[in-house]
Amino acid sequence: MIIIDRIDEDTAVLETDEKNIIVECNSLPDNSKEGDVLKFENGCYVIDEEETERRRNIIMERIKNMKKK
Repeated sequence: MIIIDRIDEDTAVLETDEKNIIVECNSLPDNSKEGDVLKFENGCYVIDEEETERRRNIIMERIKNMKKK
């Protein structure tokens, strides 16, 4: 799994299962944002919309549960 950890001016830090890697922002899809889950297909990064949405829903549920306590 590849997750966009942070985006700086011209570079992004991608978190993988093994390590963090730094890539040029122009190698990412135009609508990429921090927290997006990526796939590497045919030499390009693409956003895994389904996995990104699943992870965001989990995080939002955790935040909601924390606010209840």
